[in-house]
Amino acid sequence: MNTVANLARNPDATRARILEVAFDEILRKGFQGLRVDEVLKVAGLTKGAFYHHFTSKQALGYAIIDEVLYERMREQWQIPLLQADNPIDAIIDICKDAREDLTVEQMATGCPLNNLTQEMSPLDEGFRKRIAGVWELWIQAMADALRKGQLAGQVRTDIDAENVSRFVVSSIEGIIGQVKCFKCQELFENVGNCLRQYLDDLRA
Repeated sequence: MNTVANLARNPDATRARILEVAFDEILRKGFQGLRVDEVLKVAGLTKGAFYHHFTSKQALGYAIIDEVLYERMREQWQIPLLQADNPIDAIIDICKDAREDLTVEQMATGCPLNNLTQEMSPLDEGFRKRIAGVWELWIQAMADALRKGQLAGQVRTDIDAENVSRFVVSSIEGIIGQVKCFKCQELFENVGNCLRQYLDDLRA
């Protein structure tokens, strides 16, 4: 059965397809390099289908942050940390899983959250606020897990959980940014081991 016809009959699937294609385009070209016509061409959709769901390219960008990046952060970090028995083990395991799942192409494109932060935060307040919300979700999920670990006697009580979380998140993003620039997997391993050492030092 024709995929385009299926999408036309399913508005939710149409919206999801547009977001999926636009997200991939932003990863490769940035938001400013995104072209709606190209998104529609790849998705096999019409302008009418696009404007049924999004009033503008800007609205599409906002939706990618609110619906794609936010949900990815929930799935990758918030939910696993909420369910973790030990926060230090959980953070290390999430980083390890993310590293193992990382493709060569993803290594070259970097982190979509950090990319959009650098590109759009200075230019658009709507982008900045939404992006900040995704960062805060990540940081607070980690901070809450560390506080829980402190109460359970798993994490040192002489650390400030929120400050440590901001530092760890910054370290993770810094590693990804350097790997993107230098295109060096060995760098990923070496600096990642330093981060793991730091995390192990947080244990009670």
